[in-house]
Amino acid sequence: MQIIEEDVNADELCTRREYARWLVRINSLLERNPKLRIVPSKSLSGTVVAAFNDVDVEDPDIESIQALAEAGVIPSQLLGKHYGSNGSKGQGGIYFFPERFISRYDLINWKAQVDYEVKPDIVEQISRTKMSYMDVREINSEASLGLFMDMLAGEKSIARRVFGQSKRFQPNKPSTKAQAAVALTSGRMAKAISNELSRLEAERSSRQAEMAEIRSQLFDSGDIQRWWDKKFSEERARGFEVEKLYIAARCDLEEELIVQEKNYAEDLKEKAAMDCQRQLLLNLKDEVDEMSGRLESERATYVVEKCALQDTLSDLQTKLEGLLDTKSRSEAEKEALRILRSWVEDEARKSQARAKVLEEVTRRWRWGNHA
Repeated sequence: MQIIEEDVNADELCTRREYARWLVRINSLLERNPKLRIVPSKSLSGTVVAAFNDVDVEDPDIESIQALAEAGVIPSQLLGKHYGSNGSKGQGGIYFFPERFISRYDLINWKAQVDYEVKPDIVEQISRTKMSYMDVREINSEASLGLFMDMLAGEKSIARRVFGQSKRFQPNKPSTKAQAAVALTSGRMAKAISNELSRLEAERSSRQAEMAEIRSQLFDSGDIQRWWDKKFSEERARGFEVEKLYIAARCDLEEELIVQEKNYAEDLKEKAAMDCQRQLLLNLKDEVDEMSGRLESERATYVVEKCALQDTLSDLQTKLEGLLDTKSRSEAEKEALRILRSWVEDEARKSQARAKVLEEVTRRWRWGNHA
């Protein structure tokens, strides 16, 4: 019946906002008793006071939370009392804490207030009955009479259906979404849900009967057979058309295949020619590389020979310079010898002249002595 969203995981913990939304939704949909029906706040006129300080008008679940507060299911500012953030009486505002996980106490307490009508002698009955839970003293003193009325129901109570045969109520323990679903479908809602499902099943059976009758009438009148014959003829004609199109497309594809094969053969030839040209280019490259290697080798030889020739030229120039120096020294010595020869010849002539003078003197001396 789409009370709970389809993407809900049963093992996850249930928040207070989710449980409030589902509780108001199932109550407003299935509750037939006007006294116990909770009307969403959007349908109430004149409601302007916010029930909680942490739930504003922009909150997506403001209608459900406000409806529970206006119905008195949840203590709020609408009751004229002030509670602290931890739920105890105080000077601050009252907070709903929509994102907190709902406790076992609130899970049963809210549902019990919606399901049970308080009887005049219920307080005396509660005081005479021993509760089946060992930790009943841990339950909040502000708990509603509906919660204790549910405990008096024994095996038929909402708490037993949700938590099973547990000896401890554990009021502060958080509840899962599966437990919330069981609580929502327990109590008065169990019968209402059964009636709703029966109604839906009856409507479905009625629709099926009507469809069967219509089908039978159509078969009897032959409309269905004629319709199927018409459809079959249309589909057969469409099949023939499709087959013709298939044959034409196949012929086109075969022709295209022949063209592609010819193109492929030409491409292979071109590829072979390109491979030959590539091989020729590679051979030419190898020859060029070889020639380049030889040229590099000859260039290196030329450089070596050039260096050797330059060294030889340097040696020859050195030797030439030495020869030129020797020649210069030889010419100087020759000139010196010529000068010396001239001097010697001059001295010889002078010596000869002196000798002749001495000889003449001697001869004359000798002649003088003889005389």
